[in-house]
Amino acid sequence: PAPVNAYGRTKLAGERAVLGYEHGYVVRTAWLYGAHGPNFVRTMARLAGERDSVEVVDDQVGQPTWTGDLAARIVELAGAEAAPAGIYHGTNGGRTSWFGLAREVFTLLGLDPERVRPTTSDRFPRPAARPAFSVLGHGRWARAGLAPMRGWREALHAAWPSLRDAQRG
Repeated sequence: PAPVNAYGRTKLAGERAVLGYEHGYVVRTAWLYGAHGPNFVRTMARLAGERDSVEVVDDQVGQPTWTGDLAARIVELAGAEAAPAGIYHGTNGGRTSWFGLAREVFTLLGLDPERVRPTTSDRFPRPAARPAFSVLGHGRWARAGLAPMRGWREALHAAWPSLRDAQRG
């Protein structure tokens, strides 16, 4: 690890503190979405109703992860006696870009995914640099005897009823 800012340094310090415990687990995750709180999936659903088209970066690849799947996986890990302490990557399987995820959201809304237009990260400057490739491996789950989480698209489809209901509320 080579943190580039205060957020990264404090996150690493927290991980190291947890790993100092005999039975400490660190679960790293990314690209989270769920029915509650702000997230990319809910933002795309909102923008679909407000704009004729949206531009979304297509040069950042990762693993969209449903909070429901992640929560279930953490509970499973905590109850697995054979799971050794350490770092686990808690993301849904597969990979896509933000653009690909946005197109899937539009499809689930019954809208034309062609309304989502690809663009590059340099068109959306951020205070902190975002990695172009943030796909995490899941080998540690298998070594602990736990199946990997399902693919991101399957998870999004399973999460959709709760996301849709939250969007209406």
